[in-house]
Amino acid sequence: MKERKVDECLPPWLNSKILSAVDYVWQVRDEDNIQGEKSKRRIKSLSKQLDMKEMCWVLMLLTLPRINDILNDVLMNSDVGREFKEMKQERTYH
Repeated sequence: MKERKVDECLPPWLNSKILSAVDYVWQVRDEDNIQGEKSKRRIKSLSKQLDMKEMCWVLMLLTLPRINDILNDVLMNSDVGREFKEMKQERTYH
């Protein structure tokens, strides 16, 4: 795979090789069944092509939406989250 110029400017977890691998798995995801067989097969095939560090980046990026949901739930149900919501409701824009 030809490395793109932009890869030199990005952190390793955002280079085209990692993002392409994430997309490869993401295309067959089943939101109702996160542990879908198609996704597992694709992850297994990637593990033969990528080194351990690259696979870690891919797997971490694949989990970001779920982590975001969890953090949103925790944060917005905390005292800080409730204060933030109240503060946003009090603002008026002209």
